[in-house]
Amino acid sequence: MKKLIITIFFIFLANSISSQVFVQKYQGRVDQISKDNITKNLREFEKLGVKTTGSPENENALKWLKDKYLAYGYSDDQMMEDPFSVGRTNSKNLIITKKGTIYPDKYVIICGHFDSINGPGVNDNGSGTTIILEAARIMKDIPTDYSIKFIHFSGEEQGLWGSRHYVNDVVFNGKERKIDIKMVFNLDQVGGKKGMFNDTVFCDEDQGGTSKNNAASTQATKDLMKYVAFYSPLKAAVDPAEHSDYISFEKKGDVITGFFEYLRSELPHTKDDTFANTDIQYIFNIGKASLGALQHFAGAGK
Repeated sequence: MKKLIITIFFIFLANSISSQVFVQKYQGRVDQISKDNITKNLREFEKLGVKTTGSPENENALKWLKDKYLAYGYSDDQMMEDPFSVGRTNSKNLIITKKGTIYPDKYVIICGHFDSINGPGVNDNGSGTTIILEAARIMKDIPTDYSIKFIHFSGEEQGLWGSRHYVNDVVFNGKERKIDIKMVFNLDQVGGKKGMFNDTVFCDEDQGGTSKNNAASTQATKDLMKYVAFYSPLKAAVDPAEHSDYISFEKKGDVITGFFEYLRSELPHTKDDTFANTDIQYIFNIGKASLGALQHFAGAGK
């Protein structure tokens, strides 16, 4: 029994240490991120129009996302549309599940919203949306210890409608938790503004809400800052987590972290939140950091 305990301790210690170090295999996958793909997807996202929750444009964006995952080789069985209603407004979240090999019933969630208001929302949040798509494309056939859910939320702009519904009605059934979540990694407004010197990204740390998950979030955010340095040319700074979809999870005690642009653009929620005004290189660099981090968080094959 003592030998078993010692063995388990050293396995845990090895996994803990390995999660803190640069992994060349992860870098190889990070190098597969395509700036051309990001550019193409952002242009297509822009052409879908103003994706107000409940609008035909919003529904078209959901279909566009589904078609992307099918093109990457994900099956219908891996996709779930999650409908929700607020008053007379009806919309859907999209959830794609990639099963893990060691902990198939414990999930790392990488998420961002795809709805917009007043404009096409290329920065807020086409930027996060396209990064999630690139990560899903590259990770399609890569085994991971933990399962991954790639989630695209609607209704964020009106008050986290989609993520709140998902957490309250899918992750939980009343007070009973139905989905075991290791952590939530949120990408929102990471496109910067063209012409600004975008060399830093905010790593969002849980500094409020339920205190029991703050320490774990702090550690996850510290790790995220390391992964920024490992896999991208960007610098990292800490920002309090607020006003985005991870807060719906935070309120239920889940561990959260995420990315947000450091130099904040004033264009989101306006008609000028367009491709022409967004820093594509910045999105590309944050995409590198995101894929590096996701591989560590989910325990990708080395």
